[in-house]
Amino acid sequence: MLSRLPRTLPPTLRPILRLSRTSAPVVTTIQHAQIPNRPFHGTPQIRKGIFPDSADPPSPSPQTNNVAGAASHVTEASTLTESQYHEYAEHYLNVLQLEIEKAQEDGSDMEAEYSAGVLNVIVPSIGTYVLNKQPPNKQIWLSSPISGPKRYDWVVEGDRMHEKQESRSFVNGQWIYLRDGSNLTDLLNEELTLSMPRDVYSEEA
Repeated sequence: MLSRLPRTLPPTLRPILRLSRTSAPVVTTIQHAQIPNRPFHGTPQIRKGIFPDSADPPSPSPQTNNVAGAASHVTEASTLTESQYHEYAEHYLNVLQLEIEKAQEDGSDMEAEYSAGVLNVIVPSIGTYVLNKQPPNKQIWLSSPISGPKRYDWVVEGDRMHEKQESRSFVNGQWIYLRDGSNLTDLLNEELTLSMPRDVYSEEA
């Protein structure tokens, strides 16, 4: 037989016994994950041209002087007085009409009608070309059934500062479409199968 505990306990054991009777002990286990200690690394940013002792970044290569895609041709018309404009435009349309008449003599079926600054060139297999003077703008306007409408300005070859008088390809100026640098005479020769000289203002013309 087990001997019974004495009813009277020492004062030091009374709190422990009272605790065990009233509540069950709760055991909580905390496990700590073993996280390796890794040093933090950062990639240094390379800066150029920011600090006084740093070098400027290299310029993009290749470089070009072509601003915003502009074509390398004359983009401004040459200065004309009102009387010069009428003289040059009238002379050009007269020379064109003579060229068409020569083509007719060679068997072409083109027809030309010129009146009040408007030249109509009728090509039966293609359509009608209209060239007319525009005094307010000092231009010659062209309506082509092949290449569409264009406005031509008077441009003196060699007007640019970097060109010299001796480097001019022609004696005087040309009627130029400033948007793409094309020449009115070249276009008419190609589309109408003509052989009109570019420099229609020379003494030999």
